[in-house]
Amino acid sequence: MKIVSYVPKYKNDFVEMNKAWISEMFVLEEEDIKEMGNIEPAIEKGGQIFFAIDDNDQVMACCMIAPREDGDWEIMKFAARKMYTGTGAGSACLKACIEYAREKDIPKIIIVSNRKCIQAVHLYRKFGFQEILVDKKRFPFERADIAFEQNFNM
Repeated sequence: MKIVSYVPKYKNDFVEMNKAWISEMFVLEEEDIKEMGNIEPAIEKGGQIFFAIDDNDQVMACCMIAPREDGDWEIMKFAARKMYTGTGAGSACLKACIEYAREKDIPKIIIVSNRKCIQAVHLYRKFGFQEILVDKKRFPFERADIAFEQNFNM
């Protein structure tokens, strides 16, 4: 397995993987469509997507970090193919996003999720994210019932 940053050839994998997990557990929302349709603009603003790629050049997992309109940085989309659950591919992508934030001197990153995503919530805590209040005005997803942040300037 190797971790690579965004290249257009993996864009469809990113979109399809995220649509699949969201649709399986929840309802695809307008904000999801907006975020997945604005990948290149987010990257142009300094964001990045990291992909875990297997030895056959197949995408195992992906994780996007990008600046929000309010100035914060967020892990906006994070998905793994089911067949790769438990391989560490998702963890490797999340770790790459955290390292990217540190390299860019980003003061903190936030994540919005749902308590039904038990493995993801566990992973966020494992990587040192602290739970914060879910502000529905700030986090427009209907499914959002838990949020985290990690401060690097503490």
